[in-house]
Amino acid sequence: MGHPPPPPRKNPWARKKPRAPKPPAKKQAVENPRDKRDFSCPNCGADLRFDPAVSMMKCTHCEAEVEVPHVDDAAAHEEVGLRDRLASGVKMETVEIASLNCSTCGASVEFDPDEHSRLCPFCDSAIVADVTMQRSIVPQGLLPFAIEEKEAHAHMGDWLHARWFAPNGIRHNAASESFNGVYVPTWTYDAYTATAYTGKRGRRVRSGKTTTMRWTRVSGAVTGSFDDILVSGSQSVSVEFKDALAPWPLHALETYQTEFLAGFRAENHTIDLEEGYAESQIFMRAKIRDWIKADIGGDAQIITSADTRFSDETFKHVLLPVWITHYTLGNRRYRMSINGQTGKVFGQRPFSNLKLAAGALAGFLALALLGGMLSASFGPDMRPYQNIRLSP
Repeated sequence: MGHPPPPPRKNPWARKKPRAPKPPAKKQAVENPRDKRDFSCPNCGADLRFDPAVSMMKCTHCEAEVEVPHVDDAAAHEEVGLRDRLASGVKMETVEIASLNCSTCGASVEFDPDEHSRLCPFCDSAIVADVTMQRSIVPQGLLPFAIEEKEAHAHMGDWLHARWFAPNGIRHNAASESFNGVYVPTWTYDAYTATAYTGKRGRRVRSGKTTTMRWTRVSGAVTGSFDDILVSGSQSVSVEFKDALAPWPLHALETYQTEFLAGFRAENHTIDLEEGYAESQIFMRAKIRDWIKADIGGDAQIITSADTRFSDETFKHVLLPVWITHYTLGNRRYRMSINGQTGKVFGQRPFSNLKLAAGALAGFLALALLGGMLSASFGPDMRPYQNIRLSP
């Protein structure tokens, strides 16, 4: 019997078939850190939230603390040329976020699509619209929350306690309400101004018992500068931001990072760059009129013309922290806002009709008593007549 033939061997000199080229690797989408809103604890995987008490991120489960990554904070204070930006037509960086629009106050606020509460944090109205993806301007800086919610409650209680005419028990009603921490978009504007004016200076001239005003025509020029004129990018809290919650410690601005937003909401801007600058100019022109009147001098002033030239106009876009709550009195809801950095309070104050009536009565009695005392003090002196006896 013969042996089986050996298995066929490959010729080592044979030309190898070329390998088929590999398909190009799919590019993985790189996550923009400005898009990130959810942060997980490195220890247990639970959610991290920014804690104003420690200025760090804190785990909602194991309470582990994680530092916010440090970045160059100079970017938060950089002034951007306003005219160049408007002339170039270059749009500001935006990010797409899930938002709800309130039809009552016009606010546009970030919302988690899975969130069940659909109450607007600004006006407390129910929002029936669906969550939609909207483009929001990425701010260059923000003021992080420095006051935690329990401190906001304490500031609210102190403010209500100081309102003597508020109804009794209002502090108890308000204490049961929870706060919403909201970052509000804000524009800051700077400008140098030079104004040429004409007007009249009035001086009072007395002649005997008659006083007349003599007017002299004047002209001149005033110059000045404006730094960080704040204009809210939101239509829903403009009153608070113009007056009540200021000042804001803008020297403490941090470069924008979404870690600071963890656990809070952020409102989308509803007033754009050019609209905000027009509003800032209203404030600037009012201030310039004060400068002109001071320059004219005299006892009275009339401004007949004022031609202002603006130059070196710059801006920043930042987020400012506000604690907002609503409390009930009778059938009415009242809003209260608290500066998330300083604790300054602005609220719609309720009044007790009973206390108002009691205060009016007390004021009337005090005036009557004062009038009686003044009458006794400045009336005719009756002492010379006290010992006179009438003859029978």
